[in-house]
Amino acid sequence: MYYIGDEEIEALKNLFKKKKLFRYSSDHKTECDLFEEEFATHIKSSHALILSSGTNALVTAMIAAGIQPGDEVLIPTYTFVATAAAVVQVGAIPILVNIDENLSLDITEAKTKITNKTKALILVHMDGLVADVASAKKMTDETGLIFIEDVAQAIGASFENQYLGTFGLFGCFSLNENKNISCGEGGILITNKRELFEKAFCYHDTPMQFSPSKKGFLNQITPFMGASMRVSEIQGAIMRVQLGRLNKILGELRARKNIFIEHLINIKNVQLVLGYSPIGECSSSLHLQFSEPSITMSLGKILREHGFSFLPVTARPAHVSWKYTHLFGAQGHAQPSRNPFLLSESAYTYETGNYLSSVDILMRTVKMEIDIELSLEEAVKQAQTLAKLLA
Repeated sequence: MYYIGDEEIEALKNLFKKKKLFRYSSDHKTECDLFEEEFATHIKSSHALILSSGTNALVTAMIAAGIQPGDEVLIPTYTFVATAAAVVQVGAIPILVNIDENLSLDITEAKTKITNKTKALILVHMDGLVADVASAKKMTDETGLIFIEDVAQAIGASFENQYLGTFGLFGCFSLNENKNISCGEGGILITNKRELFEKAFCYHDTPMQFSPSKKGFLNQITPFMGASMRVSEIQGAIMRVQLGRLNKILGELRARKNIFIEHLINIKNVQLVLGYSPIGECSSSLHLQFSEPSITMSLGKILREHGFSFLPVTARPAHVSWKYTHLFGAQGHAQPSRNPFLLSESAYTYETGNYLSSVDILMRTVKMEIDIELSLEEAVKQAQTLAKLLA
């Protein structure tokens, strides 16, 4: 989805000439420093931290927010395995919540899953769509749950002119290769609270507290032992260029998806999945929803035979919960003594039968990536052909 061009090559040339690839420097702001400032400004957040992956952004957010071993964290049934893995890494228990027709965690059901052990909700904005952020914000405000946004697949999307990731206590982003902007692998964490930002920074890189360049940086917390999740100046330099392209990329994606929407919106028996903010979404994918799974399979095959790359959303590896719930329980951790499923006094079951409404919705839904290199004229032709096939 992302572009790589001469600008990135030039940025890396300049970086290599300096022969300084470490992210800290005592005499100047580094590429990572500058990217963090620029991203925070762009997304309208007080603080941003670039780190090694979107998964580690989630882990760091939960640690900084105070999630404890044995705590329960609500997550949707439709999310990449990394969301669940991050919960388990901090010693907490993922509690699966069914999704609604917009492929968003169902907040009404989430309320029924809250126990005295529930400490947080992770709302995932899947496939560039905007999840039910208004209801999630309202619910977490009322219940006191920690609200974390997983924006791995929706960087740059917004709800009511406010960027996703800024509604929760933390916003977590991915810079993996299939995102709108990317440095191959990486993540970003944002927050508006300085104390939590310092906790996140200290946790993501234990030795930073001994760096001369960060002397006095931690002034609201007592430093502690953390992990090693920092990135090099290579990622910082690339991401500064990539960030400059984000609005252009989203504009081109939205222009192409809008063409498809205009041609498909009134076709009977076909539902377009547009999330909770069609205007603010990334428009990186086109989702079609049908009345029966059998129709989805047969029609999906016909569409692919005509050159359209629609696939069931369940076809991707590890993006639906029932493909990885076998890792919950005894296989939940490499070391049994740290396995939250084995340490908990409560019994947790994850039979697929508990999530049949999610299975039904996802088995009726297909998606196609929007090709950003497709000309607008070709997009019109494809949309017209697709409309005829669906009609």
